[in-house]
Amino acid sequence: MAVDSFRSDEEHDAGDPRPTGLLDLLSVAAVVLDTGGRIVFWTPQAEDLFGYTAQEALGAEAGRLLVAPGRIKSAVRLFTEVLATGHGWAGAFPVRHKDGSSRLTEFRTMRLLDDTGRVYALGIAADRALLQRVETDLALCERLIYQSPIGLALLDPDLKYLLVNPALERIDGIPAADHVGRNLRETLPLTDMETVESALRQVLTTGTPLLDQYHVGLPRNDPGRQHAWSLSFYRLEDSSGRVLGAAASVVDVTERHQAAGEADRARRRLAVIADASARIGTTLEVERTARELAEVAAPVLADVVAVDVLDSALACRRMSSPDDGPELFRALALKAAHPTVATRAADPPGDLAAYAGDR
Repeated sequence: MAVDSFRSDEEHDAGDPRPTGLLDLLSVAAVVLDTGGRIVFWTPQAEDLFGYTAQEALGAEAGRLLVAPGRIKSAVRLFTEVLATGHGWAGAFPVRHKDGSSRLTEFRTMRLLDDTGRVYALGIAADRALLQRVETDLALCERLIYQSPIGLALLDPDLKYLLVNPALERIDGIPAADHVGRNLRETLPLTDMETVESALRQVLTTGTPLLDQYHVGLPRNDPGRQHAWSLSFYRLEDSSGRVLGAAASVVDVTERHQAAGEADRARRRLAVIADASARIGTTLEVERTARELAEVAAPVLADVVAVDVLDSALACRRMSSPDDGPELFRALALKAAHPTVATRAADPPGDLAAYAGDR
């Protein structure tokens, strides 16, 4: 009997999902025996698993072909129980490969009935070592995801969450279940979300990872304090190269960000001091010194800098005892980092202005 596999136009339009490729990775074989133990169906995967071609296997007694002499009684007992009771059997059984070696194979067996009432035994089989390796890999991935201190998320091609780990819950303050089906914009409190989404779509398109990108924002669980995160994105593909979505890792680097900010501010302060030391006071001429002071201070310390000096000091007059009367100040320098109306509030250089004590 031949079975054609097809998909109608309606199924294509409905977005019928493509196969995942996991069964191909496991190379799951199917073998069907009649009540006499003869092989009546033999898949290409069975040839890959056991080494026998369909021509060699079909019609042969499965026990003689696939089972070592010392294990035939056990195989016959299991086969008989499946046919008699209808209860399936699951377990590992050593199978003799065509090359003479013994391969421990994992089986799921069950009884089949056709439309005439005839009975068959179906065996679904896969290499035990391969299954154990996949099982170990899955266990490792699960432990890494759920016990990692790094926030991890799996996203579909539309950038909607499929899964997040507990660390990401703690980072953005949203329960894992509330992430699923939502997009990044709804959860990550980043100030440049459009840039992040654009970069992530580029990763999906090109497959080139984007690593250690710094972003800042205010998380829901700590809205009064700016946090910084390092984000990395990776494209996920199946064994056939089909894009499954993306993985995102999020690391809270707030302390590192703050330390870097403090270090940067300290460097800038030292640079200002060094610049001031080199530029201010190059002569004893007061007006020039005032201009140098204003030029150093703007724009590093302020947008607008005005330097006014007591006129009595400029005239080298002895200062009288302070009283409540006004004092005369002479404007010596005015510097703006950029054009601004704020300069109108300052006295033009050279002007005298009287200021009372409360000023």
